Parts: sequence; structure tokens; C-alpha cells
Amino acid sequence: MSLGKRMNRRIEHLDWIDIACIKVGAMLFALLAVKICPVLLALDSWVYAAALVSVSVRPVFRMLAPRGATEYRMRRGE
Repeated sequence: MSLGKRMNRRIEHLDWIDIACIKVGAMLFALLAVKICPVLLALDSWVYAAALVSVSVRPVFRMLAPRGATEYRMRRGE
């Protein structure tokens, strides 16, 4: 069984509170990273914008895609 299938099966058991806790944990980790290494705050704002776009593209496209399109791509291995 592939890692993706195994993780999808585990995520099915989470509700919205669990997902919210994961998001808050990620934000707290980011704050901790900045607290430990303050040079991260010295980066230009375009670096943060590029990072935001790069991590947001796939979920947004998968959310807006027609219902069967993502399942077809997943079966083909794309």
C-alpha cells in the first residue's frame, strides 16, 4: 500500500476540530521557527508571497476541479 493511500485512509477519521488543531500546530511551529531564527523575518515580502502561492496552487486546483478529474489523475498515477 502506498503512503498516499495509507494517509488518506487515516485522514478520513479526522473531523474539523482535528484539522483545526493541525493548522494551529503548524502556525505555532512557524512562530517557534521565527523565534529561534529571527533572520527569517528579514526576507522580502515577495519570498513569502511566492511560498504562499507555491503551497496553495495544488489544493486550490483540486478543490475547483470537476469531481471526477482528480480521481482519474490519481488512478493514472499523476
